[in-house]
Amino acid sequence: MMEQQFSNEPLLDLQVDYDSGNKFNEATRWAKFLAIICFVGIGLMLLWVTIAGFAIRRAFSTIMGGADLDNMGGILIAVVIVVLGIATFVMILLYRFATLVKRSIQIQDQAMFDEGIKNLKNYFLINGILGLLGLVVNLLGLVGNIF
Repeated sequence: MMEQQFSNEPLLDLQVDYDSGNKFNEATRWAKFLAIICFVGIGLMLLWVTIAGFAIRRAFSTIMGGADLDNMGGILIAVVIVVLGIATFVMILLYRFATLVKRSIQIQDQAMFDEGIKNLKNYFLINGILGLLGLVVNLLGLVGNIF
């Protein structure tokens, strides 16, 4: 059996030059801006769910017209809070990418740069998984409506 060895040696011997550093700095500014805007949006949604939670539960109880469905509004609120939690985690990954990569370029720290890129990889990985889940749910809904 062949053993694979892992090392911290550069794979392609690439380095970040001045021009690439400027492009990374611009990318980190946009990533940080996007993350902060999303944090504000998540906070506003959480505030809305907190304020409107009682009205949502009452509306579900009225619309569904049954005492056994009274908790549907509470379940909906719980689902929204879980989704907001996932969105917060994803935005934390993007924010960490922005701060770590920008700082690593300033102080020229390769380990910090690698950690920032790792956060970006995880950000895209989670977004890809969520995108695939959304596609599957939409396809199942489409198939359910056809048959």
